[in-house]
Amino acid sequence: MKWTTKPVPDTEREYLPHSSGCFLCGEENLSGVRARFFVEGNDVLGRVILPRHLNGYRSVAHGGVVAALLDETMGWAATVFGKTHPMYVTGELTVKYLAPVPVGEEIEVRSRLANDAGRLAYCEGEIRCLGKVCARARGKFLPMSPEGTAEVIPYLRFDGCRRFRAILDPYREAK
Repeated sequence: MKWTTKPVPDTEREYLPHSSGCFLCGEENLSGVRARFFVEGNDVLGRVILPRHLNGYRSVAHGGVVAALLDETMGWAATVFGKTHPMYVTGELTVKYLAPVPVGEEIEVRSRLANDAGRLAYCEGEIRCLGKVCARARGKFLPMSPEGTAEVIPYLRFDGCRRFRAILDPYREAK
């Protein structure tokens, strides 16, 4: 996969919704990553420095954390760029670990929707550090029902999120 998007300046960046207790994006989760994800071109992107307590062994991120970052960004790619914009759940996730993902250094996780086939959204993603690809993933994501999506919305925070908050508006009434 080839990633070619022009970086968005921080002042123009629009962040995606997050929840306070989420392991990946929850700013109140002291054990978590505290990452924020945003859209850049056709990609969902996050730049994060993984805390040292998320290592699998010395200075290397646990493989489950790597998979979780890819899973999260690919699920958002399906939501943001899919035809109907409900929330999605993971049906299948395949991760190829190509190089150790460091803790304590900035990494970039980037994902995109490869194909929206209606009943399944196919996404792909990768994690890079210092320009080197450390992990690649592909996943199949299932759209949640309108009722299921409506149940998730109250747990989301929309600060820093303007345009992408509107994609979930039709599901607020579905509950």
